[in-house]
Amino acid sequence: MAPNNTAYSSAGLPFSITSFSPTFSFLHTKNDSEREDPSTVSNDATAIVGALILGLVFLLGVPGNLFIIWSILSRARKRSVTTLLILNLACADGFLMTLTVFFVVYLAKQSWVFGNGMCKALFYLCNANMYASILLITLMSLYRLVAVVWPRRLGAFARRRVVLRLLVALWVLVLLMSLPALVFREQRQDNAENGQDRCVCAPNHTETHHVVFHYTFETVLGFLLPYGVIIGSYVCILRRLRQTRFRRRIRSEKLILAIVVTFGLFWLPYHVINMVQAESYLEAESSGYLSACIH
Repeated sequence: MAPNNTAYSSAGLPFSITSFSPTFSFLHTKNDSEREDPSTVSNDATAIVGALILGLVFLLGVPGNLFIIWSILSRARKRSVTTLLILNLACADGFLMTLTVFFVVYLAKQSWVFGNGMCKALFYLCNANMYASILLITLMSLYRLVAVVWPRRLGAFARRRVVLRLLVALWVLVLLMSLPALVFREQRQDNAENGQDRCVCAPNHTETHHVVFHYTFETVLGFLLPYGVIIGSYVCILRRLRQTRFRRRIRSEKLILAIVVTFGLFWLPYHVINMVQAESYLEAESSGYLSACIH
């Protein structure tokens, strides 16, 4: 017996460890200050709250995703396309939440103790699983679109070999999309509130255009394009449902609306912060350029 498809909703929550990167800080170009932006662990209160949130995510998220994986592997003899997508989504989210252990230690100690290699690798894996979760949810919406609007064409996309190839291509794509995390992340020394230096794992953008590229890349490929596909898919699905005498049409419309709104609410703040950071760097660079011209 296949597991209930609604079970993946808890696994699909787009929680990203990368959201604990420096946010809404005062940004300066190298002409203004040689010091990097303050990291999250530089503030004691933020570090404590972050550690508690990540600890809660680990305690709730890891068992939940492991249960979904176990349910699919042990109970679903014939795995459908939806089941395979949910399985990959649970693996991506479960692995991401497993990595929170390192970040709980990081925030609790308020110092990065795992070295520069782990700094790059962990954030790379976080970004990879973040992209994987988003693209898998997008793929689910596309599959549902074909199933509802073009049911006769579903057979060509529902073949096991086609689905497996598509999943392999998706994982290769997310590994490539996450490469900026390796380039723009490193261990460095940061000043704490008490004036002492500590090791942090933080973004490292040497040029303003690096910041703009990095955050714009994440926002466009990690939110705008997938969200646009999801909205477009469900708009077409709703139009199709309203043309049929589907008994559960109202319930389906509410479920679709909940999926679209939830996806946007969870991911929009993170990407808004990305754009605010990019804009702040551009404004700081423009101010520095104008000051240099005046003087």
